[in-house]
Amino acid sequence: MPLITVVGSVNRDLVLTVEDLPRPGETVLARGFVEGVGGKGANQAVAAARLGSRVRLVARVGTDAGPILRALAAEGVDVEAVRPAPESTTGIASVVVDRAGENTIVVNPGANAALSVADLPERLVRAAGEVVLVQHEIPAEVVAAAVLRAGGQGGTVVLNPAPARPVAPEVLSAVDVLVPNLGELATLLGAARPAGPDGARDLLERADLPCRAVVVTLGADGALVKQPGRPAVHLPAPVVDAVDTVGAGDTFCGALADSLARGAGLLAAAERAVRAASLAVTGLGAQSSMPSAAQLDTDTAVLDAPAVAVAP
Repeated sequence: MPLITVVGSVNRDLVLTVEDLPRPGETVLARGFVEGVGGKGANQAVAAARLGSRVRLVARVGTDAGPILRALAAEGVDVEAVRPAPESTTGIASVVVDRAGENTIVVNPGANAALSVADLPERLVRAAGEVVLVQHEIPAEVVAAAVLRAGGQGGTVVLNPAPARPVAPEVLSAVDVLVPNLGELATLLGAARPAGPDGARDLLERADLPCRAVVVTLGADGALVKQPGRPAVHLPAPVVDAVDTVGAGDTFCGALADSLARGAGLLAAAERAVRAASLAVTGLGAQSSMPSAAQLDTDTAVLDAPAVAVAP
């Protein structure tokens, strides 16, 4: 069974559903409310575990996190490296989702900000073929240390640079697969946000990113894969009825890591991740709608996804 180590955040997600997102100064009434486990680290760990990987999570939580840790363990996530931060509460994400599935999110980092380099296991990579998955909801120095340590130990390093912030070239050079969305790609390159797959492809062709490969997530447009010396490849997404887009990117990253840990090539891994993310938006909540391997293999909406298209 493939092994993935996720270094990242853990939050309590408070999700409110509304007809329309409120404008500045406006109060709207919610149609529903769901509380669950979130945070990019926890979400990506659960997404990979649902697909059958052995997943170890490295994170910090508050002393109030007993139910969260039990929920993660019930998903098959190893939480032995999740440490309490006695002076902090667990991070909180307030999520508002409208009838079209669009959302706004405000995060209080809480204990996530207490994660330190000292919390990282000495061996992030313990065997050949292991994947280390990192995101940006933790301090930048921890991200850098995790990426560099995992790269030095021979792991496959996947970095999801979300939320967007600059990344040092020496850190990017140790990344095997960078997974930004359009806004994060623009931030990394100091450029304007590209318009869709064509804009992202043009920006990547001109870019000089030192990482080994880039997979740009495009929401309903799927993903764009750029590998050295090859043209960018656009992977369209199947058309689904989106209920809630929260967690779609995390589902993508978890599914990508799962496939890479199983030895899949990047294009095949990204295509499967597109299909997993497409399933995830058909339900409410970040983790509750993440697919299992059986669902991913049998859902007709996924099986009818368009074929891989090579961008011109």
